[in-house]
Amino acid sequence: MKIIKKFNNNVIMSLNDKSQEVILIGNGLGFGVSPGDTINKDKIEKTFVIDNDYNRETVYDFLSDIPKEQLELTKDIIELTENLLKVQLNDYLYLSLSDHLYYAFKRHKSGTDISNPLLNEIQKIYPKEYEAAMLALQLIFESTGTKLAKDEAGFIALHFVNAQQGQITINETMKIPKMIKEILRIIEFHFSIQLDTSSISYDRFITHLKYFIKRSIDSNEEEHNSQTNVMLQSLRMNTPKIYDCVEKISEYMQKTQEVTINEDEKFYLFVYIYKLTTKE
Repeated sequence: MKIIKKFNNNVIMSLNDKSQEVILIGNGLGFGVSPGDTINKDKIEKTFVIDNDYNRETVYDFLSDIPKEQLELTKDIIELTENLLKVQLNDYLYLSLSDHLYYAFKRHKSGTDISNPLLNEIQKIYPKEYEAAMLALQLIFESTGTKLAKDEAGFIALHFVNAQQGQITINETMKIPKMIKEILRIIEFHFSIQLDTSSISYDRFITHLKYFIKRSIDSNEEEHNSQTNVMLQSLRMNTPKIYDCVEKISEYMQKTQEVTINEDEKFYLFVYIYKLTTKE
């Protein structure tokens, strides 16, 4: 393999055996070499094929601009996270997380940090990834002296989630937290209450919603269970306010995801909302 372009002492571009453009990363991989030189394959740590998912010019400009220290920091964060989560994260996390941190540092330096409206939901839905992200913030502080806000931990956690699910976008990863937040808003507005986010019932409901949304989106099959139907009709008569709330959530799912919530799912929603909104 020959060097086509050198970004810095650790990042270069080349062609693989299929004549595809690849980004190669490794300590000292680009040190003392120039385009046309043979690559020391023993120094290659990560290989990225540049395909349609990544705009070439954007990637090249980014890798040329990002400081070497930030690339090394990203590498350390990924290794820390893989050890903590006991998983092999997608290699493209190196690019996406480097990009995110690069702009996070720029925002922090200019005093334009952004808030994370889904922070609470991310903490509840992805606790392990959030824990890893908080450790990443600590590592960032120890390495650079920059103290990023907890809001950034939420964004970083989503990158970790994304890197465990293959080639999907951050927007797709954010879909479930956004939907959970909206369902919680429906409940609070319907009952004119503020939910206790520290309660066990709340935590259990968040977990239920996570899998409820996944099931509803992945399998939009309307099931009919006569026994469940009878119970729902009884609940409708005896506790109409909770039943109406379940129907509002069902309407929200139909409107935004074009899925029909079956009666079993409605029943379990009813049970969880009852526990969440009723003081024993």
